[in-house]
Amino acid sequence: MTLLGAARRLWRSALPEPVRKLAAPVLNVALQTYVRIGARAPHGADAGNGPIKIVGYFAGSHGIAASARLAARAFEALGVVVERVDVTDAKLDWSGRLREPVSASAWIFHLNPPELMAALACLGPRQLIGPRYGYWAWELPRAPALWRRDARLVDEVWAPSRFTAKALEGAASPVRIVPHPLFMEDFEKVTPAPRRAAFQGVSVFDFNSSLARKNPEGAIAAWSRAFGEDPKCELTLKTQNGALFPKALADLRSGAPSNVRVIDEVWPYPQVQSLIAGADVLVSLHRAEGFGLTLAEAMAMATPVLATAWSGVLDFMDDSSALLVPFRPTGVIDAQGIYSGQTWAEPDIFAAANGLIRLRSDPQFRWRLGQAGRARIAHQLSPQTWFKTLPDEVQAAAHAATKA
Repeated sequence: MTLLGAARRLWRSALPEPVRKLAAPVLNVALQTYVRIGARAPHGADAGNGPIKIVGYFAGSHGIAASARLAARAFEALGVVVERVDVTDAKLDWSGRLREPVSASAWIFHLNPPELMAALACLGPRQLIGPRYGYWAWELPRAPALWRRDARLVDEVWAPSRFTAKALEGAASPVRIVPHPLFMEDFEKVTPAPRRAAFQGVSVFDFNSSLARKNPEGAIAAWSRAFGEDPKCELTLKTQNGALFPKALADLRSGAPSNVRVIDEVWPYPQVQSLIAGADVLVSLHRAEGFGLTLAEAMAMATPVLATAWSGVLDFMDDSSALLVPFRPTGVIDAQGIYSGQTWAEPDIFAAANGLIRLRSDPQFRWRLGQAGRARIAHQLSPQTWFKTLPDEVQAAAHAATKA
């Protein structure tokens, strides 16, 4: 039995549950300290062996889960056998899943620092032998100081964009840019949803990702300015988790004109893709994006994208492949309290409306923009291009796994 396991058993047997609950905050601090010390201990970072292991929330419907699935698929598409380690149920507790050390040629955690702490506690920070990499997403110009300090939990941090990498400057471990890989064959099979209007727009977001950051009100404002309540022009706001923020959802619906529909449901992702593929434009008047995976996927489906010209999206789009909307810097105001301090972008609603009008009135321009976006994604975010961004050591481990 590990020291952690013995301590856990003693704790549970020695004290009644009410006392354990009262002491939980103090013990959480102790557990975080234990995880940090354990993660920084020597762990064979230069001598790991075994398979590449990807750790993440593989069953989730959010971006951090998608990134883990995409990375695993990218390796497999290149003939590399990897192991998926699902920590969807991981909590920052004393559960310690692994009883013996487990070696890997690379441990790749698609988890931000808070979730990474929970995963390390769940697996056992001293049980993971081999180099460790953390794939982190952040959406403001400066990552939290604690994140930058907790870069010590891994040997290298991977950021999906130049924007996020810059936000992590000064991190306690090196930072590398590793964009998300996409698979063009996935998008060739998508059947567009049946048309509902002559000109259709779509905007996709999750309330848990901050309504203020995603800025669907901006999309509504631009749509209304461009088309009024013309029923021939319909915008669909596809979201999820609005039930967790009932007032915000109600306000969004009450502010939407008759040609804007709000759908707050959890859909299978192929259904979301079908909605995007059937649109004439994907509208993203975001105030910040760490990467912008949904925008990249829309481009891969040759759906034109109209987006704020700021943050992570600029790594894979420019004026030749998307309609970029100018902005002015503004202080962060987030009623949900997910983000605070710093600045982000306030997109120009008038420019966005003009872009929408142009897309509607010029089908040839719309087609050319969609094709250019598709070509850009096929070239820049292929698994082959993604693989070249990985550390030499991980590439070597992957080649070895392919030969095996």
